[in-house]
Amino acid sequence: MDNLKERVDVDDGNDVYTKVIKKKARGKRILKYRDSLVYDLVFLSIGLILSRRHIIFGARPLAIACVSLLPTGVIPAAIGALIGSLTLGLDGILYAVSVAVAAVLRLIMSSSKDSGRVFGENLLLRMSSAVISGFVGALCEVLTRGLSQTALLFGLSMILIPPILVFLLSGIFNTGITLSGLVYDTGNIFSFSRGRKSERYNAVFFQASATLALFLISLSLAEYELLGISVAYVFVSLMTLLVARRFGALRALAVGFCSALGISGVHAVGFGLAGLGAGILFNLGVGFGIIGAIASIAAWSSYSGGMIGFLSTVPELVIAATLAIPILKNIFSERSAEEASESERTASDMVGTMALCFKGRHTENLNMLESSLLSLASVMRRQSPQRVTLSTEEYKSIVCDVADKQCRICPSLSLCEKEGIHPCRKNADILAKKIKEGGTIIPEDINTDVEFCQRAGEVCEQLSREAARAECEAFKIRESSVTAEEYELVSRLISEARLADDAERTLNVALTDAVNTALSEGGYSDWVVRIFGERKKHIIIAGEDRDGSRIISEELRQIIEDSTVMKLSAPEFFRKGDMALMECDSRQIYRADCAIATSPADRCEVSGDTVTSFESSNGYFYALISDGMGRGEVARGASQFVSAFLSRALNFAASKDTVLHLLNRAMRRGTDECSATVDLFELDRFT
Repeated sequence: MDNLKERVDVDDGNDVYTKVIKKKARGKRILKYRDSLVYDLVFLSIGLILSRRHIIFGARPLAIACVSLLPTGVIPAAIGALIGSLTLGLDGILYAVSVAVAAVLRLIMSSSKDSGRVFGENLLLRMSSAVISGFVGALCEVLTRGLSQTALLFGLSMILIPPILVFLLSGIFNTGITLSGLVYDTGNIFSFSRGRKSERYNAVFFQASATLALFLISLSLAEYELLGISVAYVFVSLMTLLVARRFGALRALAVGFCSALGISGVHAVGFGLAGLGAGILFNLGVGFGIIGAIASIAAWSSYSGGMIGFLSTVPELVIAATLAIPILKNIFSERSAEEASESERTASDMVGTMALCFKGRHTENLNMLESSLLSLASVMRRQSPQRVTLSTEEYKSIVCDVADKQCRICPSLSLCEKEGIHPCRKNADILAKKIKEGGTIIPEDINTDVEFCQRAGEVCEQLSREAARAECEAFKIRESSVTAEEYELVSRLISEARLADDAERTLNVALTDAVNTALSEGGYSDWVVRIFGERKKHIIIAGEDRDGSRIISEELRQIIEDSTVMKLSAPEFFRKGDMALMECDSRQIYRADCAIATSPADRCEVSGDTVTSFESSNGYFYALISDGMGRGEVARGASQFVSAFLSRALNFAASKDTVLHLLNRAMRRGTDECSATVDLFELDRFT
């Protein structure tokens, strides 16, 4: 890929994902604490604001609905609601009790085995907690004020409104649309052509729930002003601009109008027009969008309310725009289907090209097989005998045959037969033993003190030749009997190495689909990912990333690790225009430590056992004990050979069955009659 550039190799020595993350690692805990504190303050503020808002018949059910609904931040929201309720005087005690009941019920319900996590109970249980909390508030009202029509209407409002709001607002949390997706996913996450009916329903439900939430928050903020500036209008302006930048003119029109409707019906039209103007002009730039919003609301406010209307809305919009500029610059608007398709196609091409490169270069096990066979050859060569020996009886037969041949051509044959002289035959046992031990036969070995062979030299020479010939024939016979099986075993080794490589180069469809789903839910819907391998995973992912911040983000790494249940190694990054690509492997997550102690059975002899541990190139840890049968050096040699053989043969993806068969063949090549047992421990450091 000639267009790819800016390759970055990253050190993973300290479990670091990228250089950027490594630089931030020192302050990671502080950042997490700070982020958590910010979220807690946001939820506390929401609970405080909602608790003070009157809805109907004197009821203030918004805080109860909030505490009953939230899947996170429940405690801060409850604290804020308690504080806000108590600021209402004696009447606020009733609401504080209801909020406290809601928080306690959430804790009790979420602590059951079925919830899975704290405040992770299902929607029906959340609605139940809202009903019970509202009923407690209604009961307190009746007990303190007496039974009346007002008390009954108040009670019905407290009982019915919270569970209804919990259901209507649940679309924010129960539709699979995340905050990250809202901010960063430039694809159309609210598309009605996404395929399944459930996805279309979720898109509608989320937008309705989010719009209702904005309406309720702006309604609750309506009574707050700061130096004559309406906090509610600043909030509505800020939300309208963000939606216009991210989701376009029509949704900004709806958000601006609906969220401002709780403050003023007249000005709601102005904020809707501001969202429409901003959404249209944001395509030209952030500045144009802000100017369009200000011009639209200024024109409508001046028309509907004159100078008072102008001063009631335009300053708030200007303040909101000033606060939002840094955010607006980092938020990108939704792309058209054609643009999204083109981006996805580019990402798919990049991933496909890198996948072909990966498949072409990944022959790890075949490469390791070559080096393993070379090292095995040296180990087996030391174990194999330099010469094949026959039995003593076979050598004795050779001695007798040679003696008979030489005697028949000897001129003194008649004299030897008459006197009974046969030195070769009488020394046949001694000569056979010496030949078997590898010694050289000399005339002195044939002759005795009383008998003398005139052809002793010729006998020695022919005896050496015949013994060598017999050994050679025996070697050929033995080799021919084992060659076929050894060829078959080596063929199996090659086949198993190739199959292991193929398995690691094959697309893991199930895991790829799982990660794609997780990426879509996490705000990376237009990104393309491919995962190869069954055991060791190879991940290639690409997508549009204009400033390079998303490809190196901790969030992306966490999405991949959570959906694949594995850890990632140090990645490599590539860029092509606005597109970014990352390539990395799964990382070994287990380590094994092994301690060894040996002692001979008899202090005077060496131990016949060999204990060792080693790591293979493909991520396995092995420890083995080999017990050489017998005692002393012979047993020790057998167990050491077994240990050396397995430490080399298990260095690639071969089955233990094939390796042990090959080990048996190698053991049978030895000069000595020996055997050994093996206890083998295997740990997959990936799984």
